[in-house]
Amino acid sequence: MEEMRTINLDKYDYRLILNALNEFRNIKIQENVDIEIIDKLMSKLLKAPVNKKMLSLNRTAKGKFTSNEAR
Repeated sequence: MEEMRTINLDKYDYRLILNALNEFRNIKIQENVDIEIIDKLMSKLLKAPVNKKMLSLNRTAKGKFTSNEAR
């Protein structure tokens, strides 16, 4: 079985990786190199699920925001 890895990216890191892959893809197109594997990786990134953490105002914490994960 293949080794699977999971990483958490914020929207800035996600865009940086996607843009870097796209630039790499464009270079390989100019060099007439097969880009199928790069396309597959970009497709995986674009289809990756988004885990949105919900924040709510906790009235007992006097105005501090808390994560809903613990609930």
